Amino acid sequence: MNDLNPMADVASGGHMLVLDERSTGQEQLIAGMLGNQISAGGAVIVIGASIEESMLTTLVMGCQVAGREADLLVVNPAKPATSHTYNPVLHSSPANIASQVMNFIALQDDSTDQNDAGTGKLLEAIIACLQLGNIPYSFLDLGMFVMKPDAIAALAGFIEESHPGSGALFLLDSALEPFRDAGGNICPSLLKAQYSGLAGSMCMLGTGRLGEIFNSYKPDLVLHEAIVAGRVVYLAAPYIGRGAAASNLRRIVIANLADAVGRFVDGQKAPKVPALAVFTDAGGCNDPSVERLLAAENEKFMRVVISAPSLDAIGQESIDLREVCLSRARSFVFFRPNAEATAQLYLKFLIQDGGPGTGAMAEQMLAFTATQYIAVTDGCNVQWGDARAAHSAAKCRAAVLPRPERFFHEPLTGADQFTQTVPV
Repeated sequence: MNDLNPMADVASGGHMLVLDERSTGQEQLIAGMLGNQISAGGAVIVIGASIEESMLTTLVMGCQVAGREADLLVVNPAKPATSHTYNPVLHSSPANIASQVMNFIALQDDSTDQNDAGTGKLLEAIIACLQLGNIPYSFLDLGMFVMKPDAIAALAGFIEESHPGSGALFLLDSALEPFRDAGGNICPSLLKAQYSGLAGSMCMLGTGRLGEIFNSYKPDLVLHEAIVAGRVVYLAAPYIGRGAAASNLRRIVIANLADAVGRFVDGQKAPKVPALAVFTDAGGCNDPSVERLLAAENEKFMRVVISAPSLDAIGQESIDLREVCLSRARSFVFFRPNAEATAQLYLKFLIQDGGPGTGAMAEQMLAFTATQYIAVTDGCNVQWGDARAAHSAAKCRAAVLPRPERFFHEPLTGADQFTQTVPV
């Protein structure tokens, strides 16, 4: 165990699942991977529930060493003064945005079918019209549109004049049918019955500290542009609310990232250094978009690393998420297991059925230090490594971020001309 390859070549093993019940080795391994990625000039996207000081320091120092300080973007809703702006609903597909945003409607009224297809179709049609008209919008605008018939009518009139006969306008007319009264007018009470919960959630995301980050028509961070430009991004997507709805914002962020990668798969040239996406909290991955990200064809554009304490911890978040990770990740990295049963579980990934040496390998894993690990790629390439050798454990001073230069919008330059909102 003294001749361990510091990185064990795990960084080149495609999409990866890293399991560490103590998190010490996992953090050092990921820090080493991030440092190597930054020094190679590649794009980095780190997504977590909050900004962790040690991770932020790793990114700041990596950028300083590589002379890439200008590439760093930090989205931190907890500290708007030093955060860059980000609008996750601005550039994704209308259908994707609508399906994700509709999750915000609280299922409090059993008499209302919040899953009715028409409910989501109206939001999708509004977004399609906004994108067709090249009209920037935000969470706050979406919340206002679905509660203000006058705003929807004004948007329809704008699109009819600028893009007559367009598919987006036809989609909007069709989606509005269930919300018209006997006189053919858009009915406020019908809109309110379906969208009051959504409007409240969108206003929450578009005002206050969150609004300082998300309510932007010209955000600092556009994920597909950041990947092309090789930017280094640390994005905090916090839990909002309680229960199943708490991770809705994170689902929108993941969907936005999946759409960004999809742009490359659909025709962009693969970069010399594929982007590296790191999810520091597996709970934030509980979304079908993660399955899209972990597709094998994406590896030449972006490698995805998902870190978690254990398979059980992932399963507690979502059985589907665990199955996606196990079926789509090409590399697995296991740090020291806490129990014999966990070691035996890891062996199922490391040794083919009937293979020799299971007892000795289990003993080796149980004797690991906190930073030693064993990795397997493509089900057969097994390597041993030590994360400590890949990343110095020396203590670093906390990173100090400058206040970004904020872009202020001219009034009535986007969807605010219809909704009367105030973008930052």
